[in-house]
Amino acid sequence: MVYTIAAYHDIGHSIDAKNHETVSAKILLEDKELRKYFKEDEIKIMSEAVEDHRASLEYEPRSIYGKIVSSADRNTNIEIPFKRTYEYRIKHYGNTSLKQIIDESYEHLLSKFGKKGYATEKMYFEDIDYKNFLEEIATLLENRSEFNKRYIEINRLQKDIIKSSIESKIQFNE
Repeated sequence: MVYTIAAYHDIGHSIDAKNHETVSAKILLEDKELRKYFKEDEIKIMSEAVEDHRASLEYEPRSIYGKIVSSADRNTNIEIPFKRTYEYRIKHYGNTSLKQIIDESYEHLLSKFGKKGYATEKMYFEDIDYKNFLEEIATLLENRSEFNKRYIEINRLQKDIIKSSIESKIQFNE
């Protein structure tokens, strides 16, 4: 059951990223092939676990399966949220300035991983790697200049900053 939940938990992301957990749960529920391997009550539990895996949900997962997949869905590499926030903003707000992209990414990560962030307290199992990740990202969020520096490094934006600086100087001098 856990493997099935893991396979379905983000399947709806390409359909509706903001509500992917609900879409993914619906896809699992509607998959007729699963009935060859699971009983209806097991499919219901798996669907609920898929829906419950998202860290931003207000409630605790309804079953041990939801807690397992929610916990396993965490990343412990600082580069991942930095790259995801950048790529998301480029994809959805391509004409945004680099400063605005960094500022919005910072605010998002602060709401998620800051002192009262929604992803900092939902630990259903002991996870030293996740605790270390939370400490590392919290340290960066407390030092804005270090955060900006790491964000630029991780997303390889040095060239963009130099190019932007040169272009603004050229336009300024014209």
